Amino acid sequence: KKSFDDTKQHRLCEMSINMDTNNKQKARIALVGAGWWAQGWHLPHLKENPGAEIVAIVDSSRQPTSALNPNLESLDLLAERYNCKVYTSLDHMLNEFHETGDELNGIIVSAPHATHFELGRKILEFQHIPKVNILMEKPFTTCIQEARLLHGAVQKLGRDRAFMVNHSANFRKQAILAKSLVDSGALGSIRHVTAFMGSPLIWIFDNPKNAAWNEPSGSMLGNGFAWGQSSHILAFLYLVTGLQPSRVFCTMNHSEKTGADIAHAASIICECGATVSLSGTTLLPGDAHADPVVGKLIRVKIFGSKGALIYSGDDRKVESGSLQFRHEDGSVEEIAPGDGFKFENIDQEGNGPESLQAFIDACLGKEFFQGADSAIGLKTVQTIDAMYRSQKSMNAEPVIFGSKEEAL
Repeated sequence: KKSFDDTKQHRLCEMSINMDTNNKQKARIALVGAGWWAQGWHLPHLKENPGAEIVAIVDSSRQPTSALNPNLESLDLLAERYNCKVYTSLDHMLNEFHETGDELNGIIVSAPHATHFELGRKILEFQHIPKVNILMEKPFTTCIQEARLLHGAVQKLGRDRAFMVNHSANFRKQAILAKSLVDSGALGSIRHVTAFMGSPLIWIFDNPKNAAWNEPSGSMLGNGFAWGQSSHILAFLYLVTGLQPSRVFCTMNHSEKTGADIAHAASIICECGATVSLSGTTLLPGDAHADPVVGKLIRVKIFGSKGALIYSGDDRKVESGSLQFRHEDGSVEEIAPGDGFKFENIDQEGNGPESLQAFIDACLGKEFFQGADSAIGLKTVQTIDAMYRSQKSMNAEPVIFGSKEEAL
């Protein structure tokens, strides 16, 4: 029996998590959306990152507000803190950078979920800054038609531009190795997947003040745990397995206070015939952003015709699990022994998660690992869209704009 070993993927792992601190060149990055996640994570990370420089912050309000953090700073204070320009309009920012000729290497979109398409479209269609890279917060979009249109626009980008969705778990070393294991054929053909995600975030989805997380807007079919959390584990599954969803049946449980979906059970049939059993809930007791921290519970099992891949644990406890390959003879091989379990990277300290490191590398023209492109974003939206349609119709619903269907 040959054990799994892929030196190329190990090199990609190291590439995705290490910055060249001796290189004094900095990626000039703008941030669109100055809310809870931007002020708590993106901006501090960029400030601490030796490879990045914050050049602009955009928010539609000069005083951003969020029920998740009642102490958000104003644009004026952010301009002082991060020594950058601030704007209340993306159009204004783009036009000013074009007029002045100031360099802009990347834009991070960290605005409410339902705004992702319009903001992404504007950036992609702005021809006067042709090489700007984009890091889009999850989810890719919240509307299947918008996802297809945005994916189509991304496909027209040149090789010198990157578009990433910020599913940080996809950029972790374990995700890269899991993908490599599947790509190597060690598992044979994928036949069945089980996946569970439990998040201690009911305090978000049960609070009527968190409208952007809980209330559908625009063309959204629903809002809650599926968009806010399940998008992460779906993106992880599609990166590792490469499966294409075809048909979905789903039931959901909803908050009595907000109407947001807070739990679901879904069966996904893929185009190759593989099946996926997806379960998730935000009813896990505790708080992922309090002291003491309570981690998210992740259970992923991928079964192939030649073996199985097991990856389960608490994403705040590295020692809680590991990446395991189960061979046909029943023997168990630990992939990357000692690295433990790591899923999302939501540490507030330091210079940012692996996804941000990869984005900065892309902005600097360096080699990088693409953990979540627009194709993965599209699959994730396709699946969640079908989940919402299924829970309403109580029937299995076809995925819209599958690979065998005509695009918009």
